[in-house]
Amino acid sequence: MGVWLSWLSLFLLPLELLLLQLILAGGDPGPAPRLQITLLWAIAVLLLQLRPPWTLPLALVRPLLALLQLPVLLWLDGRAGMATGVSPFAGQSRTAVLFWSLLILMLMQWQLRSVLGTIAIEPEQAAANDQSEELNSQVGEGNQLATGDA
Repeated sequence: MGVWLSWLSLFLLPLELLLLQLILAGGDPGPAPRLQITLLWAIAVLLLQLRPPWTLPLALVRPLLALLQLPVLLWLDGRAGMATGVSPFAGQSRTAVLFWSLLILMLMQWQLRSVLGTIAIEPEQAAANDQSEELNSQVGEGNQLATGDA
């Protein structure tokens, strides 16, 4: 994936948060909405942030980023009542709403991981990748000349 594509996905996060709020506005809050949102956060955010690979700069940023997302989720769920009239998910059960929210949150985590992965690439590694691409093209030309093709 290109670097520009991961940065573009970072700029789409506010739209995804708005979609998440519209999804959460579709269902009844249920008896324990804070517990439900905390469990949703634990499944969609925390478990994905604890997966390897662990490189040193990301080892400090990823758990902090995951902890900052819980208050944002609780805030979005609290504000979701204001969007019940315009939500396309109105009338859905809380289970369906939480399932769709889980999918959106997992997509957001994948985007954040890709952005953090492009930031964490060391300059020496990027330079080595550029040099290897030049060598691969030269080796390919040498193979064509060695076989006698023009």
